[in-house]
Amino acid sequence: MGSQPPNFSWVLPGRLAGLALPRLPAHYQFLWAQGVRHLVSLTERGPPHSDTCPNLTVHRLRIPDFCPPTPEQINNFIRIVDDANARGEAVGVHCALGFGRTGTMLACYLVKAKGLAGGEAVAEIRRLRPGSIETYEQEKAVFQFFQQTK
Repeated sequence: MGSQPPNFSWVLPGRLAGLALPRLPAHYQFLWAQGVRHLVSLTERGPPHSDTCPNLTVHRLRIPDFCPPTPEQINNFIRIVDDANARGEAVGVHCALGFGRTGTMLACYLVKAKGLAGGEAVAEIRRLRPGSIETYEQEKAVFQFFQQTK
C-alpha cells in the first residue's frame, strides 16, 4: 500500500492530486494504489526513486522554485491531465513542498475543467490546499491563463 507522500490531497477525486516531492519508494507505491498513473514533476531535478515504480509515467516540466509556469508549460500540463483522465488514469503533480508551482498548475486546471475565473480558481485551491500559490507572479499566471481561455 505504501505511505502517503507529504501534502497529498485530491483536487478532483480520482482524477487529479497535488503533493510534495515524493522522497521514498513507499510514496510511489501509495500513488499507484490510489490509481495515479502519471506524475507531473515541476522541480528542476527529477523525483528520487521514481524508478521503483516503473509503470508510473513521470512527466518533467521544469519550473524554477517560486516561479510561475510558462503558458506552454500550463498547456502541456492540461494536455497530460486530459489525456490521462480520458483513459481513466489519475495524475499527481508535485513541486518541492506542493504549494507554489503545484498550486498554480492545479488552479489553472480548475479554470479549464470547471470554468472558474482566475480568482475563483486561486481561492478554491487555497481552500483545498492552504498555503498554495505563493507569489504574485504565480497568481498572475492563473489570471493570465483565465484571460486566454475566454
